[in-house]
Amino acid sequence: MSTQRPTKRSRAAIAALAGVATVIAGAVFITSRTGSSIGRADSADSIELITATTEAETTTLPSTTLAPTTTLPPPTTTTKAWPKGPVLTIPAAGAVPVISRIATADPVVFLTIDDGYIRDPRVPELLAQFKIPATLFVNQGPYLADPDYFARVTASGGSINSHTKSHRLLTKLSASAQRAEICGMRDIIGQHVFVPGHLFRAPFGVSNTATQTAAGSCGINAVLSWHATLNDGRVQYQQGDQLQPGDIVLTHFRDDLYDNIRALIWQSAIQGLTIAPIEDYLPLPGDG
Repeated sequence: MSTQRPTKRSRAAIAALAGVATVIAGAVFITSRTGSSIGRADSADSIELITATTEAETTTLPSTTLAPTTTLPPPTTTTKAWPKGPVLTIPAAGAVPVISRIATADPVVFLTIDDGYIRDPRVPELLAQFKIPATLFVNQGPYLADPDYFARVTASGGSINSHTKSHRLLTKLSASAQRAEICGMRDIIGQHVFVPGHLFRAPFGVSNTATQTAAGSCGINAVLSWHATLNDGRVQYQQGDQLQPGDIVLTHFRDDLYDNIRALIWQSAIQGLTIAPIEDYLPLPGDG
């Protein structure tokens, strides 16, 4: 992969953002636009989800390569000032909503991480250094292999939530089987943390009304989708060519997670966005 030399404009932007930079062993971060392609969506089975688009589904649009750097912007400040806009109070029961982004003008985006199969020890250190909250969606096997690891990942904020016990395609299951998968995983998390997260993400992002009802039956208040993804050190967009305020960003516990988070830190800083806890915008009923 070729890289571009920074222009005067990009050098000025980097200097303004970085201040006294924190030096970390570097990688080149790349942002790419993928139309409505969700890319490597949630791929225990490497399923790719493609939504309708006016462009050909096989079209690959040009990537935008950020200037090579060995620095990241300084650690973000606390996000306690947010939210300044209205929060979405989610229902206490019934068929809970499916949410792919938060309608807010606040300059915030939200990091979510799925599965748990690869547990890079650098990830909790990076999140702690930059005070970044992370909302996790985990499965039974990887979670029980090292629950303390996931607690460290969320030490700067966020929550640990159900991603089902066995990562099955829920729309192929009965309503009762869906409930066992969704609520059973939340119960397992509750055996290791004081309060399990009140959010849920369906494997592969595929759900139906039975999924929403099953989730609502055991204390889950929203099914999260996503509006941008992180793969191979790249930020990939479903719409447009940059992050939007309120975007829910999806990545996975894979061997590229460390570089993915670094890419999100960099892109967020360039755009003046803060990586905030989505739980502040999707509070439990009565907490908003």
